[in-house]
Amino acid sequence: MDLAFGRDGTLWVLEIDHDSLLGGDPYGAIYSVDANGEKTLLDLPAGTLTAPGGITVGHDGALYVTNKTTSAGDGEVLRIDVGGSDHGYGYGD
Repeated sequence: MDLAFGRDGTLWVLEIDHDSLLGGDPYGAIYSVDANGEKTLLDLPAGTLTAPGGITVGHDGALYVTNKTTSAGDGEVLRIDVGGSDHGYGYGD
């Protein structure tokens, strides 16, 4: 798990394995938590987050997530546009 705060105060929570480490798949998830404590799952295409490791919020407001962290040579950093405080999510390379 990793955490990052957006400029608007949103807490972003990266879950490294959505169905537990003992589950059958390596897919993670991202949640936003607002100032009232309301948790919302970020809707990403299936399989987008494969063994993610870390999350940060860039100066542009997008999320940057390390991905495929268990595959030597295959790791990548994903840029996920969360569209500001209205959370109009869009996935981008």
